[in-house]
Amino acid sequence: MNKVPTLVAVLLALALVQSCDFFRHMAGRPDSAWISAKKARLELAEQRRDSVERARRDSVRLALQAEADSLHAVDSLLKVGKLRKASEVKSIPKSWLDARWGLVVGVFANDSNARKLASKYEAAGYRARITRTRSGMNILVVAPCGTISDAMKAFREVKRLPFASKETWVIVKE
Repeated sequence: MNKVPTLVAVLLALALVQSCDFFRHMAGRPDSAWISAKKARLELAEQRRDSVERARRDSVRLALQAEADSLHAVDSLLKVGKLRKASEVKSIPKSWLDARWGLVVGVFANDSNARKLASKYEAAGYRARITRTRSGMNILVVAPCGTISDAMKAFREVKRLPFASKETWVIVKE
């Protein structure tokens, strides 16, 4: 009979404890709340890693696409003979070019003709620069650009202007 009150006390204690968490906590082991919190932290860290990896892949994809577009643009210009390196045009000093890319819209013997055309391009919203070459000619370059993509866009826009020359070409500073 002595065992019945002890058994009732043990059953009552087990009913009050209701789970293994009590015993885990007493033993200094992780309980279900700690395990759930740890699982949530791990899932969040994994989501962050996935997000960073996705952003890296997107960045690489965009860079490769920009490179392909640039190569395509250069190839297109070379194919139609509308791209020249500054070093190939011996009369243009490299230091004269403001940006890596630009559009040569005219070469003039008469300085006033170059200024007239430059004012038309400036009125249309383009930066224009005239330089006198070693051979005495005046070269008009408009739309200095930092990238081939911008140069191609400017090339297409300039070609649509009513006063644009069919002899417009792109120059690149190496």
